[in-house]
This record gives sequence, C-alpha cells and structure tokens, in this order.
Amino acid sequence: MKRRWAIWIVVITLLGTALWAATMLIAYTDREYICENTGSRKGFREWFYGAKTNVWYQESELERFLKSDHPEMLRHRWTSYRGTGRSLIPFMKSYGHGQPGLILTPTRDMLDGYVQSLSSEQRIELYKIFCSANAESIQGRVDIIFNTQP
Repeated sequence: MKRRWAIWIVVITLLGTALWAATMLIAYTDREYICENTGSRKGFREWFYGAKTNVWYQESELERFLKSDHPEMLRHRWTSYRGTGRSLIPFMKSYGHGQPGLILTPTRDMLDGYVQSLSSEQRIELYKIFCSANAESIQGRVDIIFNTQP
C-alpha cells in the first residue's frame, strides 16, 4: 500500500512539473520587423531550441520600385515591432518590442496605395525622407498619406 502511494506521489509530481513547464516556460517567440526606409515587413517564429519557422516577407511597393529602378539606392533599416513569447499552452509570457518610427503608423495597404500614386521622382523623395530618420519630415509625410485616403 505504501508503495502505491509513493508511485502516485511521483506521478502527480511529474505531471505537476510538466504542467508548470507547459504554462511558464517560453516555447517560442513571434518576431516581426519593419524596414523604416521602405515599409517592407518580415517575421518568423523562433523556438526555444533555436529553430525558425513560419518565415514570411512582405515587400512594400516602395521596395519593389527601388529594386527594379534604383537597386543601388536600396538600404534596409530593420526595426523590431513585435517579439511576443508564448508558452506551450499559449499564454503570452514575454514582450520584446523595438520602437519603430512613424512608418509603422499607416497600414501596408495605405502606404502601398500612396506610393503607387507617386511619380518616380516623388517615390525617390519619399524614400529619402524615410531614410533621413527626421521625425518631423516623416510625420508630415505620414499625415499626407492619411489625408489622401478615401
């Protein structure tokens, strides 16, 4: 009888430890980045053992333009805007977000639609404004993007 109780205590302890680990330890972190120069976005899921899955990339209209017409100008400036860690039982457990600039404010569709409406020279000007990292200039352009939306 004592042996049976000892086995149950061990089993309950192991199950409790496994449940604690499933809810408390970070199993994976979803990471997302935005290029503050072009508005392109990328991300992936990083597992606790180092593997990366669910890798994705969303090329912005501005990046497409630069790649095709001015590849020598294209420079990325990736900034994290999401780094949420989760346990196996998906409770959010950690946050690790960067501080991207104002380019994150308009949606990707808004930015792409605005870029499509610009001439080549205006696209280059927009790119140079984003590359400048001048908050005032970028805020002015973001305001224009929002004001041109239907």
